[in-house]
Amino acid sequence: MRVSTRLKSHPVCLTAEGEVSIEMEKILQAMPDSQGVKADKVLEINANHDVFQSLKESYTADQEKFNLYTNLLYNQALLIEGLPIEDPVQFTNDMCKVMK
Repeated sequence: MRVSTRLKSHPVCLTAEGEVSIEMEKILQAMPDSQGVKADKVLEINANHDVFQSLKESYTADQEKFNLYTNLLYNQALLIEGLPIEDPVQFTNDMCKVMK
């Protein structure tokens, strides 16, 4: 995770480091012989967004809540990029925890 220099209104986005871009990963995954090639993804967070303040507060006060928030933000970024989330059931359970 790193602070983004490009985000203005969204809380998070995914970027890739290395030779394989996120777009290239999507193209390769669509091929019959994709061989599981994945981009090295980095979660970028907007330090000017309200979500960042909540993340900072949870980091010092409640590690469980911090982990919940980071998982939600990472899955949100995957969905924004058009990538599948690893565990949709866990994602919905995490959403329900936040809504309590």
